[in-house]
Amino acid sequence: MKLPLKDKFLLAGILLAILLFSALVLSISVERVHADDSDAHSAGEHEGDSHAHAEGEVDVPADMLSQLGLRALTAGSGKLTVTRTLTGRIGPQEDRVAHVMPRYSGVLRSARKRLGDSVTQGEVVAVVENSQTLQPFEVRSQIPGTVVVRHATVGETVTETTTLYEVADYTELYADFFVFPGEYKEVRVGQRVIIRFPERSEPISSVITFLSPVTNPDTQSRFVRTTIPNPNGDHQPGMYITGDVVLEESVAAVVVDASAVRTQDGASIVFVQSGDARFVARPVIVGRRDKDQIEILKGLSAGERYAAGNTFVLLAELGKGEAEHDH
Repeated sequence: MKLPLKDKFLLAGILLAILLFSALVLSISVERVHADDSDAHSAGEHEGDSHAHAEGEVDVPADMLSQLGLRALTAGSGKLTVTRTLTGRIGPQEDRVAHVMPRYSGVLRSARKRLGDSVTQGEVVAVVENSQTLQPFEVRSQIPGTVVVRHATVGETVTETTTLYEVADYTELYADFFVFPGEYKEVRVGQRVIIRFPERSEPISSVITFLSPVTNPDTQSRFVRTTIPNPNGDHQPGMYITGDVVLEESVAAVVVDASAVRTQDGASIVFVQSGDARFVARPVIVGRRDKDQIEILKGLSAGERYAAGNTFVLLAELGKGEAEHDH
């Protein structure tokens, strides 16, 4: 159907009015959204500021320190011990081991000791019937100790070279540590060695008494020997151990526990305690170090309290706070 001209103008006016109204509504909606976003952003900034601390600070309540594996220690002077760690093995002292043998050939008539029995020096351990005179004679132990090997069987024929028992005194042992070519120049007789055992936490101190002049062709190593007191039988021959040979000992004015120093952006930092519950990351310059302590040349004074132990948790928290701040 063909519309009259005046109706066409009327329809066009209605459509134009609808378009203008829609544009006005859309404009108002956009402005409202922008206003809401701006308010939310501003509120977020204020909320973040209310919980933020100065850069480099981490809060840890005092009752949470132990739960996080942290300790608050005091910086101060200390002895630094530079060492070289060697692996080694325990053995019996050669002059404390005896092979008990009869003086003459004959028949073993009595074997008085069992494996593990204690023996005193000069104690009778066996009786042998002389094969020529048919007279019995006693066999005595040359040293005190413990029967560690028994070959004696009653009724057997024995000779002057038959070992009836092996008796060992383990109240003192030796420790041999293996030294490889790159370590030869560092190790010498008279140096102190801190010996560590796998079955106990407390190490003992000994001294190198012998440096072998012979190189093992198979391992290309030499060995150094120390002694180990063993009055209670805590250690046994054949055990593998480690020894820290002391190369240098010196005193430093300020040292901290080795766990206290961490690296952030290529720089060394220590978390210094500020109040009961706050730690501040402070840049430091480190000097000499050993396995347990690190010397602080600059950035921390004696008497200041710092965090040690699981300080990775402080480093992680610090990184998280900085990331939120940047965002």
